[in-house]
Amino acid sequence: MKSILTLSFCLFLALYAQAQTPCSLDNSFDTDGKLVADASRLGEHILLQTDGKILVACNPFGNGSVYIKRFNTDGSVDMSYGVSGKCTITVAEVATRITSMKMYNNKVYVCGTTSTNIGGTSTYVYAAAVTSAGALDNTFGTAGVKKFNSSPDLYTCSDLEIDKNGKIYMIGLEWLDNLFLLRMNSNGSLDNTFGTGGITYLATGNVNHWFEVRDLNIDENDKLLIAGKKYKANNGSSIAAFWNLMVLRYLPSGQIDNSFGTAGMGLYNSSATNFDEGVKIHVLPGNEYLVHANTYDNTDYDYSALKLQNNGAIQTTYGVNGWAVHDLLMTNDQEYSLNSALLPDGRLLITGNQGDGDTVHFSLLMLKSDGSRDNTFAPNGLYMHIFNQNNNSSSSGLAVAPDGKIVLGGYTRTCANGVCGPLSMALSRYHNSFNSTGVSDLLSMEDLILSPNPSKGQVQILSSKILHQPTLTIWNGMGQVMGRYTYSGGSNFSLMLPETTGMYFIQIRSEEGMEVMKVVRE
Repeated sequence: MKSILTLSFCLFLALYAQAQTPCSLDNSFDTDGKLVADASRLGEHILLQTDGKILVACNPFGNGSVYIKRFNTDGSVDMSYGVSGKCTITVAEVATRITSMKMYNNKVYVCGTTSTNIGGTSTYVYAAAVTSAGALDNTFGTAGVKKFNSSPDLYTCSDLEIDKNGKIYMIGLEWLDNLFLLRMNSNGSLDNTFGTGGITYLATGNVNHWFEVRDLNIDENDKLLIAGKKYKANNGSSIAAFWNLMVLRYLPSGQIDNSFGTAGMGLYNSSATNFDEGVKIHVLPGNEYLVHANTYDNTDYDYSALKLQNNGAIQTTYGVNGWAVHDLLMTNDQEYSLNSALLPDGRLLITGNQGDGDTVHFSLLMLKSDGSRDNTFAPNGLYMHIFNQNNNSSSSGLAVAPDGKIVLGGYTRTCANGVCGPLSMALSRYHNSFNSTGVSDLLSMEDLILSPNPSKGQVQILSSKILHQPTLTIWNGMGQVMGRYTYSGGSNFSLMLPETTGMYFIQIRSEEGMEVMKVVRE
C-alpha cells in the first residue's frame, strides 16, 4: 500500500481549495469570508497554526499595547488562548507595537518598537517570546521580553527571522542613517560569535542619505539578505531626491558579503526616473532572489518585483529587463503593496491596497514565475474587495495555509467626502487557484516514495528515475522556506525535517521536472 506516496501540490490544492477556480472569498470564515472586529486595531501580521487556527498581531491605532489574538478556523475567537483569546504585550507605557512575528518550536517570537515618556519621550526596540498557550515565555529575556534601550540603544525594528538552529536575527535602524543586524540566542541574549558582541552596523556614508529596511531572509547558504531602500528626501538641497531599491547580503559571521553587488550592497531602479523600494525578498531554487517592491513613477505607486542572480546582478529574463511593474487597473490610481508570499509552485502573491479617494480595496495580485499576471487566479491576476459598508481598507498581514487558502489582515473603515469614521481590524480568507504554467515535465507522484510519513525527523525520498542536480526545499505550512539542499544526483535522498512538529512540503526540482510532497513531523 502506497500510503507513503505523496500528493502533488496540484492535487493537494484540488482536493482542498477547488483548484482551477478563480480566487474567491471563503464563506466558511465568518459566513462571508470577511470579519470586522476590534476597534482601533490593525491586523498587520498573521501566522497560521498547523491546525488552521489564526494568530493575528493586533497593533494599536495610536497609543496603547499590542496583543496577539487567536481565531478558530470559522473566525470565532479561541477563548482558550491567553486571557480571553489574546496575549497582551506591554513594554513601555505609551505604545507597544509588533513589526514582525515568526513561529519556531511552537513558540511565537516578535520584535517591535515601544515608546516611553518617562525621563523624556523616546522610542526603542524590543523582542518577546510567547508560548503556545498565549503567555509570555519566562525563559526569554526578562519575563519574556528583551529590551534594546541601552548598550545597544536601537531605534526601530523592521523584521525578525529564525534560522534552522534556532538563532534569532533582527534588523532595523539605530538611526535613519545607520542600520543594524543582530543575532540572539534562544534565551534572548546577544550571540557574541556574531558581528561585534552579537551586532553589526552599516552607515549610509553620505550626508542626508538614509536607509529604510523592510525584510530579512536567509538563503540556502545561510547568508542573510536584507531588502529595503537607500534614499534621499527632497529637502531643498541641490541634490535631487532618489529612492534606490536596496538589497544587502551578509555572511553567517555577520560580515558583509563582498561577493554580492558592490561591496555587499545592490542598488536598483526600474528606470532612471522612477523611485523604487524593496518590501520583501524571497529565495528561489538555485539561490536566485525575487524582490517584491513598490515603484513610484512620478504619477502613482505600482506593485512591482525584481529578480536577481545570486551575485546581485539583475536576471534580465524576468519581466521586462528583470522588472515586473504592474499598475493594477492601468488607471493611475494609487496603490501600495505591503506584503507578499512565494508559493511552492513558483507564483508570487502580493497584497496591499488599491484605490483613490474614499474607496480603497483589499487587493491580491498573483504573478506567474515569469513576472506576468496569473489569469487563472483572477481576471487579469487581480482580486479586490471592500468590507461591505466599510469602503476604505488596506491589507498588510498575509499567510497562506497548507490547503492553499489565503488569509489577509489589515484595517477597514467608512469614508465619505474625505472624512473617515472609526477604524477597525479586518480579516478575510480566500480560496486559491493553481497554475502550473512554467513548470514542465512534472515528476509523477508514482515516481517518488517518501518514508516514513509521519516522521520523527529524518525522511528518505526514493525516486524511480535518476535525478540530475536535484534541489530539495522544505516549506512549512505558512509558506516559509525552512531549508534547501542541493545534491549531485541519484535516486535516494535523505534529509532532516525542522524540529517543530506539524505539516511540511518538500519540493523536488531537477532537470527531470518538479514535484511537491507532503509530510508530517510528529
